[in-house]
Amino acid sequence: MVYYRSDWPEAGLPKALNEQRLVAFTNRDRGWVEETQISGVTFRWVASQSEFESNLYGFPMWSFRLEIDDADSDMLTARPDGARLREYVNEIVRKLLDVSPWDAACVYSKVVKDEPLHTALLQIGFEEVEYRRLYTCKIRDITSKPPSSSARIIQLASLATITPERLSYYREHILEICREAFVVGYSRHFTDPALSNQLSGIKYILAAMKLNFEHVLPHHFLVAVDTDSGQVCGFSAIGRKPGLAEDVYTQLLSAVRKTYRGQRIYRGLTHLLSKTLPGDATLLNVTHVDNRAIQRAYQDSGRVHLADTVVLRRVFL
Repeated sequence: MVYYRSDWPEAGLPKALNEQRLVAFTNRDRGWVEETQISGVTFRWVASQSEFESNLYGFPMWSFRLEIDDADSDMLTARPDGARLREYVNEIVRKLLDVSPWDAACVYSKVVKDEPLHTALLQIGFEEVEYRRLYTCKIRDITSKPPSSSARIIQLASLATITPERLSYYREHILEICREAFVVGYSRHFTDPALSNQLSGIKYILAAMKLNFEHVLPHHFLVAVDTDSGQVCGFSAIGRKPGLAEDVYTQLLSAVRKTYRGQRIYRGLTHLLSKTLPGDATLLNVTHVDNRAIQRAYQDSGRVHLADTVVLRRVFL
């Protein structure tokens, strides 16, 4: 028997079928859970509201996932012998909409394409709004070198090494880089009209950076600085990834100033990251499937393609 979670790559799991059991859900005060039993198999439906995005867009924003315990591995495939599971999922999803916790809301689900929940959500009016590619590796397996340039000396550091009176200067430079780098973007915050009609993508990025300044540990906020000009020429904010796996980290947001691109600044930040985090920890990176440049950077540094996921969304009014 196996365990399955519809957002398994997003949770940092190396595969969809994991040798563990469904554990008691402890965050009922921050979300909504419904469990059903079918032929001895436990189906758990979990919805949780994002306080940050709900406040930002002025509209409730929920995520939605499926967990299955004690399932036969054949049930979790796209082969014809998985038809029984798909029938169950389709039926349950429709019923859950009648007792769901949202009256008016945006509901999102991050799923692997063609897996059971993906198909069921498409059939009840969810739309595909983002296509994500995930990469992973152990920190000790990262292969990257500091930036090199004959014209400039680039210093790599974390905000933990910056004196308090200089922090505001560095933060303003980081926001300048964001305004320059994220005029357009690949994520649903730029392309999904349900969001972009309410708030521009760059405003979402700046709000997310404000949250990062408040919550990311200073030694996990990495910067590259031109020692001649004093300019911050690139940054990367590292966060711990919530999920089932332990010690999974992700780069919440990274960017390089345009005039410094092509000088291995991002590679240098990756090199510093590899020296900052524990060697046995896992790094999970996410980008849009069409963002070829960052995918090349991931591959060049030893990251391995884990999976592709689709973000589906439906607006309930």
